Amino acid sequence: MTEKYNAHPAQLKLAKLFTSVKLLGPPMSDKLVELVIHLFTPDEAEVALNLPLYYPKPLAKIVRKAGRSSDEIIPLLDAMSNHRVILNYNNRYSLLPIIPGMFGYLLMNSGDSKWHRKYAKLLIELFSTGYVKRYGSKQISAIRNIPLQQVIENKNRVVTADLMSEMIDRHKELAVLKSCLCRQSLHLIGKDCKRATPEDGCLIFGNISRFIVEDGSGHFVSKEEMHDIVTDRREKGLVFLTGNVSPSSPNAICTCCDCCCHALEAINHFDINVIAPPHFIVEVDESLCNNCGKCAKACNTNAHTYENKKHAYDVKKCLGCGLCINPCKPNAIKMVENPSYKPPSKNFPTLGIKLLPSTVMIGLKAKIRK
Repeated sequence: MTEKYNAHPAQLKLAKLFTSVKLLGPPMSDKLVELVIHLFTPDEAEVALNLPLYYPKPLAKIVRKAGRSSDEIIPLLDAMSNHRVILNYNNRYSLLPIIPGMFGYLLMNSGDSKWHRKYAKLLIELFSTGYVKRYGSKQISAIRNIPLQQVIENKNRVVTADLMSEMIDRHKELAVLKSCLCRQSLHLIGKDCKRATPEDGCLIFGNISRFIVEDGSGHFVSKEEMHDIVTDRREKGLVFLTGNVSPSSPNAICTCCDCCCHALEAINHFDINVIAPPHFIVEVDESLCNNCGKCAKACNTNAHTYENKKHAYDVKKCLGCGLCINPCKPNAIKMVENPSYKPPSKNFPTLGIKLLPSTVMIGLKAKIRK
């Protein structure tokens, strides 16, 4: 199968590894091979093949598995770590999925060079093939949306587990990444976001913040600063997506837009939905609607559309963010409780157990298609 691709055998073997369902990988293709060639030299690929997936292990175990001396392997691990194509956590190493793992780790420190720009081009081309469709359209509630707090409070429906203020209050350590991964990747190929800047990085909560700051990928912020950042991001019309766990769990929030975010791209264009049913969804009173179209401009998931000077609403596409409420001057839009809503999991291990049956089925189906 790999004979038709022009690459070193180790690079081809690594590309084949990245197609694994365990890594949520794409099928083997010229685009994947070209990306792997760009990311790993033949010598680096040979070492990378001996790295564990996800969970990092110390140098001694990697040296033993590779059957090579540490003097040979350390420079290669250092080179890959410097490019951030592998995870290096306190001199423990692992291989990450191409997306979201490596993608996030590689770009979260706002790297910008000729090498980064080529990487962004190749990565976006690969993701745009829509390979994520191989994992099916079954909804798995891995991510949740945090709604616009002002909208919920104005309706006297304060649900603390769903609000940003609760998440900020629960953590002593808060940080912000140097860049938004998705906006940075598009910026590197000359396509800037219509809502925000690459410097509007992801928001980090809990002990993950220390790793982010020590790694040089972000900086600490106070609770007051985080509140101001949240207000700014909301005013820019961004959607807040985070792991579907309780506010007390260490977590990260991506402040997303429809023109850049790969998660929203997967939803809007590839019918892949990893977002949990929101606590609140929008209800539209069409008798009050004046068909101004302002809600459609605010919506990041095409739940509201405006064609031929006529408004339409699809509740199945609503994330419950509430961004469409304030622009609606006739007050034709309101938030109502979603009967499909379920509270978030306590933490990520609990979430993983809850999602296991669905993810196993998705993996098996993807393997059969493969």
